[in-house]
Amino acid sequence: MLQRLIVACYDFNLNCFSPVEFRGFAGSTLRGALGGVFRNLVCVTRAPTCEGCLLRHQCAYGYVFETAPPPSSERLRLYESVPRPYVLDVHDSGRLLFEEGEQLWFTLTLVGRAIDYFPYVVLAVERLQESGLGKGRREGRGRFALGEIHARRADGSTVRVYTPETRLDLLNLPTIRGAEMLHQAHSLPTHRLRLRFLTPTRLRFEGRLTDDIQFHHLVRALLHRLSGLLYFHCGAEPETDYTALIAQAQEVRTVHRDLQWVDQVRYSQWQKSMVRMGGFTGEMVFEGDLEPFLPLLVAGEYVHVGKGTVMGMGKIQIVREEERDNA
Repeated sequence: MLQRLIVACYDFNLNCFSPVEFRGFAGSTLRGALGGVFRNLVCVTRAPTCEGCLLRHQCAYGYVFETAPPPSSERLRLYESVPRPYVLDVHDSGRLLFEEGEQLWFTLTLVGRAIDYFPYVVLAVERLQESGLGKGRREGRGRFALGEIHARRADGSTVRVYTPETRLDLLNLPTIRGAEMLHQAHSLPTHRLRLRFLTPTRLRFEGRLTDDIQFHHLVRALLHRLSGLLYFHCGAEPETDYTALIAQAQEVRTVHRDLQWVDQVRYSQWQKSMVRMGGFTGEMVFEGDLEPFLPLLVAGEYVHVGKGTVMGMGKIQIVREEERDNA
């Protein structure tokens, strides 16, 4: 299923030279601020919304931030939007305040065709330096300077691709492909696996949010997310027997569960108010025939799972043996 999947992961370093304070979940604020600057950079019509715009399917902002099914799409034609091809993951996302002199890091993951728009994102972050980020921007708060940007490789190493002095190295931008994810999956245990939910995760089953998580709920959510990303952003039609795979997932047992529900809020520009947006964190241990699902879980580490992934929710981590030993 994953052979055509391709992602690029970039770690951005922001040096705060005045306090950066968030009203709620940091990833939501960053997504809104970055999207607003991005739109101002590329929108030529200056229309108030993307809906009905003749250029929506050719526009960099429309494609990345307000993705809509292309007119010729055979899937999700009746949906207003499709999975966005990015994830913004603010490190220490539970913090609401970064003091002057501290560093704020976030990871941007781009999927498929969206990787071509990475320079647009860098330019948007540079422009965001001028307006600031978070609360109190009019009073001079929220100011930062973009430091280095590092790109991740599949083996976990990184390479520096941007500095303020040399700017962007367009000839040295590594990507991570599905074949490399499959290789990672082959090194994992096939009968017992520990999985951590690092940021609040929201999974739906039969149309309802659930915190009584079973393994097949997770597999269903991963299949839904990855099939959409592959179809709309990687030009691939996954050839997977979803029914059979879900039936297999229902045979996997949960042998340990330590989950906590985390209530949090985000500020909605559209509603002009704070919106509740909770999810569960913690870890679970599964036993059974896990081999068919390992590639899905590895891919999920890059693209997250569930609702709110664009702002960093649903971040999962497979606990490798060396990580467990050092915990």
